[in-house]
Amino acid sequence: MALKIKTPRSDEYSEYAEKVRSEARSRAGERGALVRHEVGDRMFDLMTDYFPEEYAARRREELIRTFGVGVAVGFLGREAVRYARR
Repeated sequence: MALKIKTPRSDEYSEYAEKVRSEARSRAGERGALVRHEVGDRMFDLMTDYFPEEYAARRREELIRTFGVGVAVGFLGREAVRYARR
């Protein structure tokens, strides 16, 4: 980025400063998302290591719920196709 600023209070300085702030905010947001993702992964690993029964129970509940949703979507899809063929 070419820096051609004449005085600290000029419009060029304001534009440059805003660009720098904007880039810093976006980098901080990306780093924050990465940190949250890493913490989530670590917490998940710890949960599976220290609470295997609870993890297995949650996993079963999630699989049952997902299967139920799949059955419902399949049924609704079949009925929609039947209705469209009439």
